[in-house]
Amino acid sequence: MVDRRIRTWAAATVTVVMAGALALGGATSASAAGPGTVGWADFTVDGTARAYTGTMTLPGDFPQATFTSTSRQATIPSGSSTWQGTGTPVGAEYDSSRGRPYLNLRPAEDSPTTAAASVTTYTFDRATPASDWSFVLGDVDADQVTVSATDAAGAAVPASALGFRSTYNYCRTAGAPSPSCDAAALRDVPSWNATTGVLTGNATAADTEGAAAWFSPTVPLSTLTFTYQQRSGFPVYQTWFVTKTFTASGAVTNDGTAYPGAVVTVVDPATGEVVGTTTTVGPDGTWSVPGLVSGTPYEVDVTTPDGATDLPARPVTVAGDDSPGLDFAFTGAVAPADTAPLTVTVVQADGTPVADRPVSIVVPGQIDPVASGTTGADGSITFEGLDPAAEYNVVDEVTGIARGPVTTASGASITLDPTVEVTTSIVNPDGSAPATGSTVDIVPVGETTPVASVETGAGGSFTAGGLTPGEQYEVILNEDVDSAVTITAPATSGTIPPVQIAAPDTVTVEGTVVNSDGTPAAGLPLQVVEADAAEPEPAASPTTDAAGLYRAEALVPGTDYAVVLDGEVVGTFAAPFADGTVPTITLAAPPVVTPVPDPAPSPDPTVSPAPVVPAAGGSGTGGSGTGGSGRPLAYTGSEPGLPLGLGAAALALGLALVTGSAVVRRRVERR
Repeated sequence: MVDRRIRTWAAATVTVVMAGALALGGATSASAAGPGTVGWADFTVDGTARAYTGTMTLPGDFPQATFTSTSRQATIPSGSSTWQGTGTPVGAEYDSSRGRPYLNLRPAEDSPTTAAASVTTYTFDRATPASDWSFVLGDVDADQVTVSATDAAGAAVPASALGFRSTYNYCRTAGAPSPSCDAAALRDVPSWNATTGVLTGNATAADTEGAAAWFSPTVPLSTLTFTYQQRSGFPVYQTWFVTKTFTASGAVTNDGTAYPGAVVTVVDPATGEVVGTTTTVGPDGTWSVPGLVSGTPYEVDVTTPDGATDLPARPVTVAGDDSPGLDFAFTGAVAPADTAPLTVTVVQADGTPVADRPVSIVVPGQIDPVASGTTGADGSITFEGLDPAAEYNVVDEVTGIARGPVTTASGASITLDPTVEVTTSIVNPDGSAPATGSTVDIVPVGETTPVASVETGAGGSFTAGGLTPGEQYEVILNEDVDSAVTITAPATSGTIPPVQIAAPDTVTVEGTVVNSDGTPAAGLPLQVVEADAAEPEPAASPTTDAAGLYRAEALVPGTDYAVVLDGEVVGTFAAPFADGTVPTITLAAPPVVTPVPDPAPSPDPTVSPAPVVPAAGGSGTGGSGTGGSGRPLAYTGSEPGLPLGLGAAALALGLALVTGSAVVRRRVERR
């Protein structure tokens, strides 16, 4: 059996130092519910079960993180069917996470013990801010998560400083855009222990949907750790990160007149890192650099224009809001060179304008964008303050394709490649159709953002558009990225063959064994074997726990298995196409053997029996002690109890043999 392929869902990475990184932050952000710009994190993951590594990237100048995890499974769903809505506490503060990825992890083993817990640790490249960012732990129901952290000095952070905000359920509520989950309407929430730092699911450890909690740390962190432990079933927990970033802005003047074309740089003086640079100061002399995080001291500097007197850098620390008014007033500068605007228009192949398309302009041979932005409703964007004599490349940030060179005089028009629409259906690994209304994401291979997210109709049917002919896409059902299937978009729109979701290489099942009276059958050494194998070998050898539960890992989906106890088949099941439970096994009642009563006590052989005197004219009524003539049997000297005892023993042996033949144990057939 081949090792399970763990799909690595990498966010589209653009190497941007200065303004490019900040532009990327803007491209992945939603409008904030309040001051600042919101950005939900991107994730990457690599490695194998219980030895994962990955990255967590928030936009702007937020410290970037790497993580390690001993989870037995790690996936990155797209966020199209599960998200934090605006009706949740975190969504009310940061806006919706819909369409943004999150991380799914599991325990190391599905066992309610500390040794079976998974440990996931995020290490930040420098200390985090002490405000304006949060993390969310979701789907905490049949499990528990211990949250711990270290501060900038490496000391343990008390649970009170982890910034627990509240628990809630993110499933759909009246009047709030939220995922359609929790069909049973349980609306359960986890509980937080502020002393131990443990977030625990519902009291019965039932597998439910939507239970979540959010945290906003109040001290800088250098590491953040989640220790995740199963309580029952096959739980999974979700992790989101989100931050707000802010913009510093001002104006550059010379002798009281706006000075366009000045170079403004924002630096983190603690690290010497250039956080942002802009060379697109408008004709009015204004500038702005986004992507700054709360609490970090920055320095803003402007390259001194020729002939001007130097001005010192200006310190700025944003605190939950933008920082305008960072002006620089030079004197004696040489008049700036002429500048001109460059207008870029993006249209579909049929000429339809494309709004909200991220575009940047780059000097040929360089990596860092000169300027970045998104198109308006008419599909165009204008970049101010450029050198009219220079040449630029225009980059479509969605595809990464550069077009050019162009000049401010020529402008640029980007016509996107033609796309196709496909109609098909999707089926489960066992051939059945998913439920109507299931989510299907169509995601370019190697990316996380779907080009189309649709819901299935009857029989798993759906139609998705926006696919580029010849490009490969992953078809993902209900955000189960492990079962994604790769398709190639056809040359023309139309109907394509049904897409069958891939079955996982192996699954884990959980079952229960009970006695005939319904009580748990604890401590039973079981063997799980393939029912159709010519030479059955145990695929798993679990032992039932105190509740009669057993778990069998690494089973082949769709395969028939037998559960064997002491050489006897006590149950069978077909392995499902996802981790789950199998039918309960009820053991047969043990056979009931009716005891034979002990014979009457034997008479004392030293006492001669009294003679039997036949009745007059009769044949004798001494029962079995008389002969056929009515005369008494001759005394032989043997003990009357001995033959009765032997007879009783023979009877018991006969009953045992009969009973034994009736309960001959059925063994696994060799087929």
